[in-house]
Amino acid sequence: MIKKSSDNQWPAHDLTSGQYSGSYDGIDISRHQGRIHWDELSEVKRLKFIYVKATEGATIQDPWYEANINQARKHQIPVGTYHFLSKMPAVMQFENFRAVYDKERQDLLPVVDAEDDGTKGLSKSEIQLLLKTFCKLCKSYYGHTPIIYCSESYFKDYLSPEFDNYYLWIASYDHEPVLPGKPHYDIWQFSKHGRVPGVWNWVDLNRFAKNRSLGDIRIKQ
Repeated sequence: MIKKSSDNQWPAHDLTSGQYSGSYDGIDISRHQGRIHWDELSEVKRLKFIYVKATEGATIQDPWYEANINQARKHQIPVGTYHFLSKMPAVMQFENFRAVYDKERQDLLPVVDAEDDGTKGLSKSEIQLLLKTFCKLCKSYYGHTPIIYCSESYFKDYLSPEFDNYYLWIASYDHEPVLPGKPHYDIWQFSKHGRVPGVWNWVDLNRFAKNRSLGDIRIKQ
């Protein structure tokens, strides 16, 4: 059974405080940000991309996905979609993702979010097989290999060196990521406490690595 959490109008007021964040290229959003004020967000000149959570595991679909991706496109902000990986079989997870993901509404390559919270209890080889299978299904069905999102430590512990040649989006909040076996990360998530106009809860902030740009993650037509 597919489960959707509440899609009420939370938050009713801005939960953040202080100055707005600077020096970022993109944000990623989900139900945790709640209602987005898109007219405000679309005025942020530095914002180059948004990734929107669609699914988690084999049964969970984000209740804000449709509204978020439609509004991003309406406001002409380059947008892509991500799936949060769980321990469930890759085929079941891909079917959940496929039920929501519409290739025609995507500007950017899909993303698979691999974290300890989702795959805890699996061995390194099990995680690699799970992730490779999901990526192969995406490639086969959509023609695109997904970007891999994970923390610096997760990559070192579970994914290196087998995933060195994937496009990597790495989270590291106290220093710039340093990856074994690869010259550099491609996107760096450097904060999970960003304050951005139009978003009334804290949001993840991301920037491209040197010599990386929006063109690298755009879906080639």
